[in-house]
Amino acid sequence: MFKVFSAVLLLCLIGQGKYSFILRMGLSCTENDLIIKQTKTGLVVSKKPEFTVSVLNACPCLQGNIKLDCHGFQTVEKEDPVQMNQTGGECLLVNGSTVAPFSVVSFNYAWDTQFPFKPLSSEVDCK
Repeated sequence: MFKVFSAVLLLCLIGQGKYSFILRMGLSCTENDLIIKQTKTGLVVSKKPEFTVSVLNACPCLQGNIKLDCHGFQTVEKEDPVQMNQTGGECLLVNGSTVAPFSVVSFNYAWDTQFPFKPLSSEVDCK
């Protein structure tokens, strides 16, 4: 019963924007709160299917300097360097700017197969 009450209380606090109280309780956000989903757009670019990658910040705080592991990533489509900038095996989202809580950043790429993007790191700001 206590677990259910605690879960309901936590959800109520999140819904009311009382994030600082939640963080004082010991909860915090990490790059694991970045949820990555991919879908085929239905378009074909240079004979390769195009994919849209959506990265959701599922944290009640800002997350910035978001980096994805993209070692081995390839695309035939010109990347939008503002949305995603690849340097070596890392992809930086939105030029390192912060992404608001529960907001999505998206970018497209075209390749033979879907690439397994994984969150590498981020900087959390719960002011």
